[in-house]
Amino acid sequence: MLRAGTGRGLHPRVSGLALALFLLATPGAAQDAASKAESFFGKEELTRQVGLHEKNCKKGDAMECFNLGLAYAQGLGVPKDAARAATLFKQACDKKHLEACNNLGIAYAEGQGVARDPKQALALFEKTCKAEDMKGCFNVGLAYENGTAGRQDAVLAASFFEKACGKGHADGCLLLGLAHAQGKGVEKSPERATTLFSKSCTAGNMKSCSLLGVSYMSGVGVAQDKKHAATLFEKSCEAGIAGGCFNLGIAYQRGHGVEKDPARAKSMVQRACDLGMPPACAALKPKVP
Repeated sequence: MLRAGTGRGLHPRVSGLALALFLLATPGAAQDAASKAESFFGKEELTRQVGLHEKNCKKGDAMECFNLGLAYAQGLGVPKDAARAATLFKQACDKKHLEACNNLGIAYAEGQGVARDPKQALALFEKTCKAEDMKGCFNVGLAYENGTAGRQDAVLAASFFEKACGKGHADGCLLLGLAHAQGKGVEKSPERATTLFSKSCTAGNMKSCSLLGVSYMSGVGVAQDKKHAATLFEKSCEAGIAGGCFNLGIAYQRGHGVEKDPARAKSMVQRACDLGMPPACAALKPKVP
């Protein structure tokens, strides 16, 4: 769930989970992104773009070194090469390109193309955060939350999520909202959590939309509104969030915010299962008497 820069130009955004990344995603996701890019732009155009990036990188252009690093990280127009990508990110980072520094930090955190070094990763994230790059602040927060900073510190983690959220970082708002929902490093406050989920949802984080739907469905932290909850579940489900599909299925099953529709309920739970949600798959199995 670390967040990396993706640059500008021919570099599509890719989503990752856990410690797989926005840029340096799981192998399957990265391969899928490369395939989609090649299908959209064409192999010849991607190769041409890589040539331009390389030419300008050699001239000392930090942005072009960063773009070339992205190409090698994702296998866009060149064979995927994590070590080459890390080297290029370092070149750009040395020239004070903040997104490159953040991506290099991710490479160290994950051991992709370089030896895994959590301390070096944290130093790079802190560097970008101090320069007001909110992806860096978010990643510092994650490092303190999961302990890769050398220790777990929920208070420090929440403070960095708050800094990122304050600058409009959707994932920062999501994790700060979860912290307030659980009272983890901050005061427990369902109301504050709901406000943060709403801000994150508005900024485009569909997991937050699903969580916001749960708040409206249960009336925790906000006035109960089952119809609005179902709308939020549908929005997140359409974006491929399994929890949103599952909750929408339950809403159709019980007639909460929508008319009862057993067939629609089953199809939503099936979609949640297809998206990899074990409880949804279990719910589809016939009950044994």
